[in-house]
Amino acid sequence: MMRQLVDTEPDEYIVAILDSLLRRTETSRFDLEAAAIGLSAKGRSLLSLVDDRADSGSESVVRVLLAQAGCAATPQVRIPFTDLDRIDLLVGDRLVIECDSEQHHGGREQRLRDLRRDAALACLGFIVLRFDWRQIFFEPASVVSAVLRYVELGLHRF
Repeated sequence: MMRQLVDTEPDEYIVAILDSLLRRTETSRFDLEAAAIGLSAKGRSLLSLVDDRADSGSESVVRVLLAQAGCAATPQVRIPFTDLDRIDLLVGDRLVIECDSEQHHGGREQRLRDLRRDAALACLGFIVLRFDWRQIFFEPASVVSAVLRYVELGLHRF
């Protein structure tokens, strides 16, 4: 299966699939490394990007695209001393990236909840960039460019 993935899919999709395998099945990192034996160097190098903390494919895709652009993003970060749930990705120590799916962010109530979270994060000094799954999968360059611009301006740091 891994050889077929490496031969047919973009790197960010491969990592998203492997992240999901680690998080949602009994597959271990050892299992992935064993399955990667015999892969090309590129295929084996993708294992360093796999992270079982990723909560969705869109998060994984954004994280990998940013890593390929030289920008590290940490998945599923908890904000200490708050009642806020985890944030999807954190770049630096204050740039929050939220990756929205239709299922969890598509309704009116869900949208209002997201806006309230964004306001609470802003009150704590965080900057929130929120991307829809359509942007992530169909306009990935614009997503990466937006994040990199904030990093260039130093806005990812307190």
